[in-house]
Amino acid sequence: MTAKTLIATALIALSAAAVPAFAQSYSHLDPITQSQKSRAEVLADLEIYRESGLAAVDRTEDTSLELNQRAKAEARYAELKVSPKYAALVQRFAAKEGKGAVTEGVSAR
Repeated sequence: MTAKTLIATALIALSAAAVPAFAQSYSHLDPITQSQKSRAEVLADLEIYRESGLAAVDRTEDTSLELNQRAKAEARYAELKVSPKYAALVQRFAAKEGKGAVTEGVSAR
């Protein structure tokens, strides 16, 4: 075997060993794909996130402004999350989702 062949063989062996380790490093993403929330809940949460001001605070780079606004926005978000408005938003999005859904065994036209 030449030096080139030995080096190539070693690189192939190392890369084959590295693939499983690399794949395992992304195992923290698994819970993201297994959400316990419905689509309607996620959409309602997004709407109150924006309405509370948290979305705007997350976009700013002014850290002195961010601390005061973040506290207010987080308090507003917490209020909205337990309010009847959140429940109404979930119902509204669920109803929209239901109107566009195709029941099992029936094809969409």
